Amino acid sequence: ALPLLLSAGLGLAAPAFFPKHWLTPVPEAPAPPEEPPRLSAAATRLEAVAESLSSLAETVNAVYDAFPRRCDTFRWVIDNTHDSLCFNCGRRETCWKQEYTATLEGMNALRSILEQQGHLQTSDLPGQLSRCIHPAALCAAANRSFALYRSRKEAHVHAEAMRTALTEQYSAMADALSVLSEQLGRPGNPEPYKSGRVAAFFASLGTPPLECAVTLDDLGRARAAVTLPRTRFSSPELAALAQETGRICRRDFDPPQVLSCKGMTTLLFCEKPALRAVFGTAGTAAKGTVSGDAVQQFCSPAAAQMILCDGMGTGRPAAVDGSLAAELTARLLKAGFTAELAARLVNVALALKSDEESGATLDLISVDLYTGTARIFKAGAAPGFLVHGGRARPVGDISLPIGILGGVNGQSRVVHLAAGDYAVLVSDGLLVDGPGWVAKQLELSAAAGDPPEKVARILVETARARAEQTGRPDDITAAVLRLEPCGH
Repeated sequence: ALPLLLSAGLGLAAPAFFPKHWLTPVPEAPAPPEEPPRLSAAATRLEAVAESLSSLAETVNAVYDAFPRRCDTFRWVIDNTHDSLCFNCGRRETCWKQEYTATLEGMNALRSILEQQGHLQTSDLPGQLSRCIHPAALCAAANRSFALYRSRKEAHVHAEAMRTALTEQYSAMADALSVLSEQLGRPGNPEPYKSGRVAAFFASLGTPPLECAVTLDDLGRARAAVTLPRTRFSSPELAALAQETGRICRRDFDPPQVLSCKGMTTLLFCEKPALRAVFGTAGTAAKGTVSGDAVQQFCSPAAAQMILCDGMGTGRPAAVDGSLAAELTARLLKAGFTAELAARLVNVALALKSDEESGATLDLISVDLYTGTARIFKAGAAPGFLVHGGRARPVGDISLPIGILGGVNGQSRVVHLAAGDYAVLVSDGLLVDGPGWVAKQLELSAAAGDPPEKVARILVETARARAEQTGRPDDITAAVLRLEPCGH
């Protein structure tokens, strides 16, 4: 026991003989401050252009608001009539000073006559102006002033529409470039080892890549971009390249998207999504064969897109507006624009299409095929339907169509779908008897596992029969999307 006690005592007393600085804890070095993410040169340039366009739109609006307003009220007609006729009249002192109140009441009384008839006759002069010694000249001067006032007012309205369209275009393009700049500034986490192996694979084929990058996005999905000298590939070759590139990266790639520009070809490989979309559509015109409804259905590398636009009215004019809105929206979505930005640009296009009023509803759903997240955007569109877990429910609230206002009054929401779910977009002609029967029919079709084409046809045929019974025919269209497991 004695050796143990001596050892314990020495152990406890030993620290007292150590230098003090030996026992002082070393403070941890402060972590270096995180450097802000550096944008690439292209992203920086795009951000600068976006800021310039946004500033330009703000400057145009500020200058417009600062300008004085002229010829805005009927008082301008009165003043112009006075300056062109009454200013040199011998009774000016009597009419415009001694009897100013009565004269002004008489001139204001001319407004309703001029707005209804467009011109003035001596018999139309009110009692307050019966003392005028030049009644014919007064009528002629008032007619000229009112015609000039109306033409200037129309020019002002046209200029206001043009200014709104111009600044809206600048703002929408600025927002789109900002989104693109943000995407370029976050290219993903690089995979140098896999990039080198993919580059070596293409070099072994006799086409050394000019640039090769394999990255992981925020959700862990792998993407590969290979830039080569201008080369053409057949569909079987692209499928074989996707298979081998996927083997190297240990991922399952779809055949790549091919982009060619300025003597170079870029192959963009993306992972196969977990879901795939099956589309179906059906429609009938209110009269004849021309329908004002237009549908666009397609898949981008990561999402399924479905668009339904209903032109205002029926016949060819409505068909022009509906087709224009659907086609422009599809092109903008394929170029990477969001639904809100695409709607703003299409709104400008419809507003400036012609002197006549143009308008169309915009109904859009975009489904992420990796996660099932669906983004719904509606502007003036009829309620759509989602079938999830065999239960159908309507989605969408009342809003205004695009093309009739300077801005877009749209509504967007996010929902989550899974394999076996349906998304249905319909024009208002299909809801002639309300949404109740549509929801019941969709639940029956979902229980039977009907394909989207059959679902759309049943809805349109049933709605057509109901519309004929009520005597309220309209263009009827249904667009259906069903999600299925990839490989099903």
